[in-house]
Amino acid sequence: MNQPSTPASWRMWLASGQPRTLGIIAQTISTVISLMCALLFLAIAFGWYMDPLLALHLFLGAILCLAFIHRTGNPLGTKNMTFAGALLALLSIACCGYLVFEQGRLSERLPVLDPLTDLDLVVSVVLLILVLEATRRCIGMTLVVLVSVFLMYGIWGDQIDGPFYHRALSLEEMADHLVFTTEGLFGPALDVAALLVFVFVIFGALFDRFGGGNFFHDIAQSLVGNQHGAPAKVSVISSALYGSVSGSPTADVVTTGSFTIPLMVRDGFSKVRASAIEAAASTGGSLLPPVMGSAAFLMSDFTGIAYSEIIIAAVFPAVFYFFCVYMSVNNHAMRHNLGASNKNQLPRFWHVLRKDWAYLVPLITIIWAVLALNRPAFAAALACLGMLPVFLTKSQYRQGFFKNLIKGLAKGVERVILVGVACAAAGLVVGTLSMTDLTGKISSAMFALASGSYVLTIITAVAVIVILGMGMPVPAVYALSAVLAAPALIALGTDVLSAHLFIVYFCALSAITPPVAVAAFAAASISGSNPMVIAVTACRIGLIAFIIPLIFLIRPELLLQGSPTDIIATITSTLIGCWALSGVTEGYLLGHLSKASRWLLAILTALIFIANSWISLAIGLCTLIFIYARRHQAQR
Repeated sequence: MNQPSTPASWRMWLASGQPRTLGIIAQTISTVISLMCALLFLAIAFGWYMDPLLALHLFLGAILCLAFIHRTGNPLGTKNMTFAGALLALLSIACCGYLVFEQGRLSERLPVLDPLTDLDLVVSVVLLILVLEATRRCIGMTLVVLVSVFLMYGIWGDQIDGPFYHRALSLEEMADHLVFTTEGLFGPALDVAALLVFVFVIFGALFDRFGGGNFFHDIAQSLVGNQHGAPAKVSVISSALYGSVSGSPTADVVTTGSFTIPLMVRDGFSKVRASAIEAAASTGGSLLPPVMGSAAFLMSDFTGIAYSEIIIAAVFPAVFYFFCVYMSVNNHAMRHNLGASNKNQLPRFWHVLRKDWAYLVPLITIIWAVLALNRPAFAAALACLGMLPVFLTKSQYRQGFFKNLIKGLAKGVERVILVGVACAAAGLVVGTLSMTDLTGKISSAMFALASGSYVLTIITAVAVIVILGMGMPVPAVYALSAVLAAPALIALGTDVLSAHLFIVYFCALSAITPPVAVAAFAAASISGSNPMVIAVTACRIGLIAFIIPLIFLIRPELLLQGSPTDIIATITSTLIGCWALSGVTEGYLLGHLSKASRWLLAILTALIFIANSWISLAIGLCTLIFIYARRHQAQR
């Protein structure tokens, strides 16, 4: 006899769902919706006009429907399609379909001033519930609880005394603002997800489907395969290349880590170290242009700064991050004498390029179009078109062209589900903030807490971002953090670009920051190691990512802002500092470091990072002299 639900079973119901095993009917429906969605938004990216709000209604309907088709409601329940899942999928189509068919009437009414019909109110409330349930299934209760707290504040905030009081808001007024304006659910976050991020994810999925991941791996193997710790270095380079396109730390880990982690373990790395290297490298993919975890698109929309300017400014910090991770891997391998791969089994660089040159066409296309045309969505659409040489030069893909194309497009839309749902949930928070002016109140509270101190404001902002980022994708964290933390940083005199890129970095680092380090958990699922130990080790390997944002806050020359001489001095000194930091974290730099040498090197590294450009460069040069003098003495 079945027992009644226990508290444990309810806790499992509240947890995120798992991917479904779809039957032929559900899979066909999913594929049809995905293809229609992909073709529509690719056409929009190429310049076909559609009313933006109408496009967002279609996008949300498709994403919610696919979320309920692909994710279960219970992580321990059946993976087959259920009646509840089908009903929620149909409700999603019905609610968003209602908004589409009523678009003419709704576009003519004055939000808040003109009353909603009873059906408008019912549809809006059901749609909000569907978004929260899809968020629970795809992301988990962390984001649902966070969104619910903000919504409850909107409902009952008028009963709070003091600075956080706001005027009373009726259910109709809240629903109107959140659903029928462009400041809530269909606000900037969902707009960027649908009209910008979507096309880049499609490009990444097509690139991966037609062998782009293997191309990146072969390139990495050919470059560093004969060095100490070769599999780990391949992991760093291939994760950087793949992550720069995919923009998802978790997807990067499961894609590249599935073969790099076992190779690292076979080469002598511990399971924890191998998993941590992959997690740290994959997290860095969210910092590397052009995609930057999709946050760069949101950042451009929030700040008004051109997307091309953002990715150019982000290049050197991202390169320094991967340089530091790479050197940490190298120093660990040298210290423990971990061998190289068999040179005879490695692919040759020029042979790989000669064989797979076609993969460069879409990459060059997307870089050129972004920088020259400053139209990111159009650039990604052009890059998708640039995949045609791959189709034409690869017989294995030419033979199954339509099959691979359909699967690639469908996989791309599936990857957008998480981002779309997260951005929809973030839109509810942003809408509540605008209704209640909570943004200004939180910024004021941060100022009060920090007592006007720049350092304490930064520490408070980091704490807010890391807490918000627990288990959440980068775009959603950024959408929330940009309206909560950025105003406080900018009010203290921080440059807008520096402040927002600072937030992007700590949003990305939530993927390896305990206790909810999703990249570490993904790596742990491959290696079978303790995810918390992996997360701590990954934070140590990627320590520079916690430091670089602080550097460009006080020295914007790192973002290529300032005189050429100051930029060169800052970049040179930071490079030396990153190299020295990798020695401090591993206890090895051109030889084993004693405890005293390690402490002295740590002090010199800290001075390099906190001093101004030219003093920092002088300290960096002294550090180089110290390192090489110590090495010369050790060799005598």
